Amino acid sequence: MMLIGLATTALQAQEKPTMVRVEVDGLSCPFCAYGLEKHFTDLDGVKDVVIDIKKGLLTFQVDDPAKINEALIRKTVKKAGFTPRSVVYEKEEKSDKTKG
Repeated sequence: MMLIGLATTALQAQEKPTMVRVEVDGLSCPFCAYGLEKHFTDLDGVKDVVIDIKKGLLTFQVDDPAKINEALIRKTVKKAGFTPRSVVYEKEEKSDKTKG
């Protein structure tokens, strides 16, 4: 049993993180963006938070999409004072192709 747990942990460590894109209504200034960013950087497992104010887009990476689920994302956006729209998870694929 322990070997299965270790093998699963090793496989998870090798996986690429999942990119999450969230459309957010209400972003109008850098101060607003900073507040939203702060709420997400405080979540354990979230990294590389980027906010595009003009597009109303929040993007970040998560290692465990089950831990940072859509309900938590929507709750966090609302807690920061904004309205969440679409939440999209995009698994980053490893590229084995080489340019030649």
